[in-house]
Amino acid sequence: MKFSELFKIQRTSSDDWFDPILSLDTRLFIDPFLLYSTEQGHFEGSHKEVIAFFNSVFQLVAKSRGETSSVSWRKAVDLLRFGEVEEICLGYTGAGTGGLGSGTILARVIASALWEAIQAGLEEITHFEEVRILREGIGADRISDITAGLLRGRLTEYTAAVCQTHGVAVETVRYPRGHYDVQEEFWIPLEARLPRNPYNSKPVLLVPRRYLRDLPTISPEDFWEYCYSNENDTIRNDYSFDVTRNVDKKTIVDFARRHPDIRKKYVADVEKRKPEPYDFDRDAKGLVQWYDATARYCGQHPLSFLVTSQAEFLTAVETMVSEFGNYVENNHGWRLLWNDNRTPRREEAAQDLFLGIVKHYCKANDIDISREPNIGRGPVDFKVSSGHQLRALLEVKLTKNGKFWSGLEKQLPKYQDAEGIQVGYFLVVVYSENDLKKIAGIQARVRAASEKTGYTIKSVLIDARANPTSASKL
Repeated sequence: MKFSELFKIQRTSSDDWFDPILSLDTRLFIDPFLLYSTEQGHFEGSHKEVIAFFNSVFQLVAKSRGETSSVSWRKAVDLLRFGEVEEICLGYTGAGTGGLGSGTILARVIASALWEAIQAGLEEITHFEEVRILREGIGADRISDITAGLLRGRLTEYTAAVCQTHGVAVETVRYPRGHYDVQEEFWIPLEARLPRNPYNSKPVLLVPRRYLRDLPTISPEDFWEYCYSNENDTIRNDYSFDVTRNVDKKTIVDFARRHPDIRKKYVADVEKRKPEPYDFDRDAKGLVQWYDATARYCGQHPLSFLVTSQAEFLTAVETMVSEFGNYVENNHGWRLLWNDNRTPRREEAAQDLFLGIVKHYCKANDIDISREPNIGRGPVDFKVSSGHQLRALLEVKLTKNGKFWSGLEKQLPKYQDAEGIQVGYFLVVVYSENDLKKIAGIQARVRAASEKTGYTIKSVLIDARANPTSASKL
């Protein structure tokens, strides 16, 4: 459920806040560079506030000379200990809105990155997200959470203003780390009046859409693209092998550390650009439109189930899966799985679209569907259940995901064994005639895995070709 749905808000053109799904993180991030370039309203002076904090920590790290046992180092690590800002409902989390946050381990990683930046010639912080270029292990979600943590006071004021405008019920919330005092070098507590998220019992913090992107503007990938286009001779001189546009993070970090002058030129180049927030109307990554589109479809095509047995439960699951296929193939759902340039979207877009269909039907029939942790990297994507006994696992995969299919025989059965779940479904999404040629082989492997393990594993074809003509078949 979205924030606007829960509180029955009729949005107007003046509502510039992102409407979060309260039960699930959206894979968008607060981009510090957008704050730098477009400070408005409650967020005027926000970039200066963020940089003041990091320069304070930067000085502590410099004073420590990298000695992890020193008082300065330990104080820097303590200041960098940000928690997961679940209140914004943004990030990579696969299950719900609770991610890994930025605890002690990550605080040490960032402190180490700052020390390495100092050794690599960085004299002061102008854009703290630059540390991602100098150190592995700092993701876009961490940058977003740190930014939200540093600007918590501004976000609470912004959210409170929205709630007052729309008459949203609020309650008192206290944060031990609300505002950083640069002079005294400590956190000042904050008390605010915010709405409550019923799905995780946390407050809700709203974020202006103009500060959100699918990836931060300053990033290792963007830095390497700049270097590849402008510093190719230097790259060739540094590496004996033929370096391409697609390299691993380790190579990017290595190059960035060796060339502080190029890093400075890169940042100067970024500052000359006109940064763009995520285009919600176009939604090129398929991150947001799936929710409203599937809600409309499910409202127009309601399903009702009576679930009192395993057979009835599986019938309900298979009916919902079939309805997803019907939506994609016969009701233009496939349009949400293709980019404007006629290329297929990533696997996550298909997973989101499937989640939208099944989640709305599950809610209407008191059935639970949860997105499993490590989505896209773990053994399963979704778990559907009605009580503890009636459960099934579901995977949504593209035919081109060859790495996944090669691990089919081990991954799902192992998870079924651990969870005690007998039935699993594979939704195989095809985008082309070449994809269709792979189907027979995939279906044979699914059947073989089912026979070998003794678990029930079924494959389902979802035809996501442009203007498909066939319907899904269980």
